[in-house]
Amino acid sequence: MSGIKQYTAEEWLPSRSLLGESPLYRAHDDTFFFVDIKNKLVHTVPLSKGWSGKHTLELDEPITRLDVVDGRLDLLAAQTRLGFALLDPIKGGLDPIADVQHAEDSTLNDKVRMNDGAIDARGRWWAGTMAWDEESKIGRLWCLKGEKADDVSAGDRSPVFNGPVWSPDNKTMYLCDTPAGKIYRYDYDVESGKATDKRLFAQLDGGGMPDGLAVDVEGHVWVAANSQGETVRLSPEGKVTATCVIPGAKMCSCPAFGGKDMKTMFITSIRDDDEGSTGNVYRVRVDVAGIRRHSYRQNRT
Repeated sequence: MSGIKQYTAEEWLPSRSLLGESPLYRAHDDTFFFVDIKNKLVHTVPLSKGWSGKHTLELDEPITRLDVVDGRLDLLAAQTRLGFALLDPIKGGLDPIADVQHAEDSTLNDKVRMNDGAIDARGRWWAGTMAWDEESKIGRLWCLKGEKADDVSAGDRSPVFNGPVWSPDNKTMYLCDTPAGKIYRYDYDVESGKATDKRLFAQLDGGGMPDGLAVDVEGHVWVAANSQGETVRLSPEGKVTATCVIPGAKMCSCPAFGGKDMKTMFITSIRDDDEGSTGNVYRVRVDVAGIRRHSYRQNRT
């Protein structure tokens, strides 16, 4: 571990989430969002007020991922159980855009749900589905094109996809096959939205399961090592350059950068009393700023 930077996160929001996911920082109003998938909750937390100033929205279906909508403060891009939608995180209005459809086998619609996702530099909305049983290799990658969700997985299947994220120059896309413990990298053409030449980027040591991803301005990838209670920083060559221990959150799920200087890393977690995992949100100050997440562009085709 010589030469590897060591961090320790602090507990921040006592959310006790059964499945805390999708941390999101919105710079315009210094606001933090995250979800509890199992409890079907969306939390809005002004950084100036913290947990005491939160607004919590309870919905009829789970929200699995949140992103900023370009030019809108009243809406967030939200992935529903099986679709793409726009969400008012305060009033609770949910405006569906498109659902994923398994045209060749409609029975799959009841066997999967949306999981992680991301917006690329041209405003394309990518998302992965995962198997409810977390074992069947039926998860796929989807991309929202206009008002249609296209299967863009090109035969790739996983019980649980997490990511994607992109390098600062938008030439590389990273994607996790979580149960396999592997992170893959692809060449990415941001103009066409094509991901090609899949190869192994990294595999976590000791059986760690790579969950959510975030990228910093140096092009290093931070990954939540779910089941190990830490986040790991990987160089563009896939080498570990830093780790962050998260006391009390063995089942950490997703990192996201935020704060005025983008040097605060927020980390969600999953409540599991047997594993000693709180389900709370943690934060840590790091030395290298993260890149801002891209916004969803409503009228993109």
